[in-house]
Amino acid sequence: MFATAATRRQFLQTSAGVLAAPFLVNLSDHAAADVTRGYVRVVEVLATGEERNRQRDLWVLEVHLKQMRMVAVDITTNAKTNEKKRELVWYLAYKMVNRPISGQQDETDTRPANELDPIPQKPKFIPEFTLVTYDNPKTEIPDKVYMDEVLPEAVAAINKIEARRPSDPLLKDTVSVIRDLPEPAAGDDENTDWIYGVATWRNVDPDTDFFKVIVAGVSNGYERRPGPGGEDLLWRKVLVQKFTRRGDRYDPSQIEFSFDGDPIWDYQPDAAAGTAVSGG
Repeated sequence: MFATAATRRQFLQTSAGVLAAPFLVNLSDHAAADVTRGYVRVVEVLATGEERNRQRDLWVLEVHLKQMRMVAVDITTNAKTNEKKRELVWYLAYKMVNRPISGQQDETDTRPANELDPIPQKPKFIPEFTLVTYDNPKTEIPDKVYMDEVLPEAVAAINKIEARRPSDPLLKDTVSVIRDLPEPAAGDDENTDWIYGVATWRNVDPDTDFFKVIVAGVSNGYERRPGPGGEDLLWRKVLVQKFTRRGDRYDPSQIEFSFDGDPIWDYQPDAAAGTAVSGG
C-alpha cells in the first residue's frame, strides 16, 4: 500500500513527467525481428553519478521488451469445480540482463574494513509489473490500476506463441522467474545469464486507449524523500513505459498496441502500486 493517499496521487500523476525527466534512457529500436526475436525495445542501463555515490552496491538491469500483446485463454475460475472462463489476457514478454554500471569502480581495497557487515546472501531478482490506465495522455490522471497476476494457463498459451523455436527460452511468470541476481555481463555470448519472463493481466478495461506499465525490481536504487507529514519515505527506482491502443472492445487485436514515446527510469514511493483492480 502507499504510505499516504497523497503520495500515491503524486506518483501516479507525475511518474511520466517532472520526476522522470532526469532519468531518460538511451533507446534502441531494432526493426529486424529475426535478429531481436521480437524484443524490439532495448532499455539500456542508466545510473547518475549521484546514484552511484549514494549506493556503492547499485545495480540496474538492461531490459528488452516485446510489444504488448493479448491472447484468449481458458482461465480456471473455480479450483474445486475446475470451472473455466474464456478471457482475454494482456501480456508483456521481456528479457533482462545484469550489466556493469559505467563509472562504477572496484573499491575493495579503499573501503574501511569496518564500514558494514557483508550482505549474507546474493540480491534477489523479484519483478513487479503494474499497468495503469488513463483517459488523457496530457495529464495521465490514473483511471484503473492492475497488478500482474500469475496465470499458468495463460503462460502456457503464451509460450506456444513466443517460444515456438527450439532455441527460444521459455518465458516464466513473475513468481517462477524469481531468482538470485545474475552476475554482471559486459557482452553477450553463450555464457550470458539472461532472465526471460512475461507479465500477464486479466480483465483490463477493453476500452483502454492509453496506459503505462511500471516495472519495479529491475534495480535496487532507492532514495529517501520527505513525506507530506514530514516523515521520511523510501522511493525506489523503477522503469516506466507508456503505450497506446487504437481500437475498441468489439474487435480486439494485438496489432492495436504501440509504444508511446521513450521509456524512462523514475522513482516511486515504496509499494506504490496501491490498491489495484482485481482481475477476478
